[in-house]
Amino acid sequence: MKITIQSVERPDSTEPETLIRWLCEVFGLLGVDEESAIEEQILTELINAAYRNKGISSSDIRVKPSIARSTVIYHLNRLINTGLIVKRGRQYHLRATDISRSIEEIEYDLNRELMKILDAARAFDSTMLSKRLGKGRRVKIE
Repeated sequence: MKITIQSVERPDSTEPETLIRWLCEVFGLLGVDEESAIEEQILTELINAAYRNKGISSSDIRVKPSIARSTVIYHLNRLINTGLIVKRGRQYHLRATDISRSIEEIEYDLNRELMKILDAARAFDSTMLSKRLGKGRRVKIE
């Protein structure tokens, strides 16, 4: 998973379409071309399926007929990289039963990964401190 999170002001609107667009923007999925709306459409369909406790296949996703299935799969993979959706067998699902739980799951993953990084940073700092002390430098402890 490779997550990009952008700071984007939350819209005042509570309309689902507006909030889905905002989520796509927060996760760096919106571009300037027409294809960027595909992720919004896909996410909308996956959210609707989640509320019915279902997943959907790439061929069941309804986008413009002129858009190739390979393009849909490309955009599904981008959504997988955000952590919002997962693939189980041939079906794609919202990561959890709803958007808020999906975000909580992403938060959990991020915290776990950040703790790994923090542990490595602490080990690094400890090693660097030991090397400094080993060269005759004194550290004043108050």
